[in-house]
Amino acid sequence: MKTVEDCIEILVGLQEQNGEFNIERSDYNLVTSLARQTFRGTAYTDRQCELARQKVLHYKDQFESNGYHIDLALEELRMPLRQVDRSRWIKLVDHQGPNRVYEADKAPFIAVRFIFQKKLISSIDAIKRSLGDGDYDKQEKIHYFPFNETTAYEILSVFNETNSFEVEEQLKEYYEKLVNMKNNKENYLPGIYGFKLKNLHEKSFNYALSSIGEPNIDNLYQYYDQKEKFGIHYFDDDDLKQSMRSLTSLSQRIVTRSKTQVQIDPQQYTIENLAESILELYRFPLVIVLTEKHCHSELTQFHKAFNGIIPNESCSVMFRLDNTVDGVDFNQYIKQHNLNNAVDKNTKIVYISNNKVPKPLLKSDWIPSAAITTDSSRSPQGKTDSFLAGIDLVIHYDNEISAWKRNTIEKI
Repeated sequence: MKTVEDCIEILVGLQEQNGEFNIERSDYNLVTSLARQTFRGTAYTDRQCELARQKVLHYKDQFESNGYHIDLALEELRMPLRQVDRSRWIKLVDHQGPNRVYEADKAPFIAVRFIFQKKLISSIDAIKRSLGDGDYDKQEKIHYFPFNETTAYEILSVFNETNSFEVEEQLKEYYEKLVNMKNNKENYLPGIYGFKLKNLHEKSFNYALSSIGEPNIDNLYQYYDQKEKFGIHYFDDDDLKQSMRSLTSLSQRIVTRSKTQVQIDPQQYTIENLAESILELYRFPLVIVLTEKHCHSELTQFHKAFNGIIPNESCSVMFRLDNTVDGVDFNQYIKQHNLNNAVDKNTKIVYISNNKVPKPLLKSDWIPSAAITTDSSRSPQGKTDSFLAGIDLVIHYDNEISAWKRNTIEKI
């Protein structure tokens, strides 16, 4: 017996054995891993060496009963110890290492460096589930994440001096500011506090007030419904619950959505239910995208649902069909109900085809507050989809969500 490595390799049978060794089940994977490592020519680290010595001593009786004398071997190594950089740090960097300098245009990044430890790996995995995978340099043991307020707060909340991380001073200061902002939301976070709009940019503040009015118990749900548009992030929960109490169940589902695009199943809710929610939330101006194949029946149903509430002169159908049987009926319906109006600031509802967006609409100052489509499939050449992309409430009134948009549409 010459070295610690020899002892471990003999123990698992990678070197010829005298007699038999019985390795406990709880030790088998560890000892086998240590043996294979040195057998392949990779030296131990200081901690691995100490662990190997402990295991050899643990099985000293079996070694001696098989004729091995291990006392001298425990003091000898076949290969010099491998030096390991165990430093733990968090820094702000301008690229993800020398091999990825080409991604510097995405900088800066938060770099988190540590070698394997089960607890830390579990923590970084939890952060990745919340923030996204980021990037990992296996050789240097560095995790990279895009730098922003969210990543800085989440990472430094977990990895800091308490678990022996060296944190760059500028990141420490930045994190302290974020903690202060989180603990004093009313001074920093845009929101409605006691029915007062606070911490909004002046343009957003004026836009919100001109759109809805001063916040109160009767309109707070409207602010929550349009929070993405105004950039509002805080609401008093009790006030919001009270404000939403009078809404229909469908309106409440729409207001509490987590995505800007939602699916509403026609088997659960009628077009009349949908129109009622649009009216409750006052989501006008409204664009309704009709499927060309069924546009006559769809136009008829939507027009009847809003009839008596939205006058015909405030509606505009911005396309026509060829003079086929269905096309004649569709065109005639528009003419009979005076729906062929020009679009202006008083227009409440505009109907377009899913095939294209009319140029006059694109050139006008008319901007929809919400949209309804009757088909969640991808529009031809994606033209209508592009038009709807900037709207903070798009309702897909469809039986199922298209595979094209499954990740962007929420079923409510």
